[in-house]
Amino acid sequence: MKNRLKISILLYFFLITSCFSQTDSDRNNSNEQDTEISGIVYVEGAELHYIIEGKGIPCIVLGHSLSSRRILSQALKDHFMFIFTDLRHDAQSNCSLEISEITLNTYLDDINTIIDALDIEKTVIFAHSHHAFIAVEYARKYPDKLSHIIITGCKPSTAWGAGDEFWESDASDERKMIFNQNWERLPTDELTQMSPKERYIKTYIAMSPKLLYNPKGDLSYIVDVIDNDTDVFLHLQLTILGDYDIIEGSEISIPVFLALGRYDYVCPYILWEERKSVFLNLSYNLFEKSGHFPMVEEQDLFDKKLIDWIGNH
Repeated sequence: MKNRLKISILLYFFLITSCFSQTDSDRNNSNEQDTEISGIVYVEGAELHYIIEGKGIPCIVLGHSLSSRRILSQALKDHFMFIFTDLRHDAQSNCSLEISEITLNTYLDDINTIIDALDIEKTVIFAHSHHAFIAVEYARKYPDKLSHIIITGCKPSTAWGAGDEFWESDASDERKMIFNQNWERLPTDELTQMSPKERYIKTYIAMSPKLLYNPKGDLSYIVDVIDNDTDVFLHLQLTILGDYDIIEGSEISIPVFLALGRYDYVCPYILWEERKSVFLNLSYNLFEKSGHFPMVEEQDLFDKKLIDWIGNH
């Protein structure tokens, strides 16, 4: 049981010039729809890879660059120029700083370095799941750099187990049965012998009843490219964000698009009832046939709502 809890915690938190390789010619070409540009921004102790796709409003997407590309549709790339960027806990980042030297400000300053390196005056920021905390704190530290904030599938705090009561009272018997059956097929001794990446994918699939509207669904293709630096990742989640609560910071006046899934039992929408007031200009969107990934599970509706919102703000 203890090992299962640890794996579940890891799964949830998982569930994000001379120092710049892009040329001026590449940047100009980024306005063309099908153009893809990639490069590296060097920050202290890490190499942050990025991929640029689409045309329109600049939007920096926090999280593993390869995985993030799989949750946002091609249609959105007609409206946004997405900058998919790794953070320093991602495998490609090659973090060489001592763990104790990495703070929340390290992450925020990394993002700022990326934006400055790309010579973007103002940008939208998109963040899913635990990356939303980083996006919100970036908005608090560098409000003049952002025009809009898009956060999806996230909780307002990192309090572990805050949604357990909702799962127990709301989830159907069938959903709970599928969840239990999934875990029974994953004996602890087998999990401990798997590589971290394989273990993550297997447990991710087992967690589907808590993550997806369809309890038998499988979105493992979203995470099968992820191979995090486990030490940095755990430091971020357990130390930097270990007792985070969004309400403890200043109010945010930048327009915010918050998208949550009705059947997300990892980041339940009910937890936001006393926290939404921190956003002074909030568009709250609850997707009735989605879990943790409304941008995938109800893609057309998500795209329409987001495009309409950005057009009106």
